[in-house]
Amino acid sequence: MAHRYAIGQVLDLRSAPRQSNRPSGPCEVVACLPHERGPVLYRVKSLGESYERVVEEFDLVPSMAVKAEGPSATEVFSIAVSRR
Repeated sequence: MAHRYAIGQVLDLRSAPRQSNRPSGPCEVVACLPHERGPVLYRVKSLGESYERVVEEFDLVPSMAVKAEGPSATEVFSIAVSRR
């Protein structure tokens, strides 16, 4: 079975069943994990947290959220040059 979602794609993570601290909300696919049998797995990073989680494809749904971009390398470089 192939992976449905691509690296870098922003999706919604469903809340975990029962006693779990996994939040629901937007997350970004960091890696598509290899598998032979069993569920298709992804490594995702929630946009509201600083660490990554491994989740099943079933726990992810398409999202309308957009990943916030930081400053580009050219913007950082121009700031550094203008301060000299």
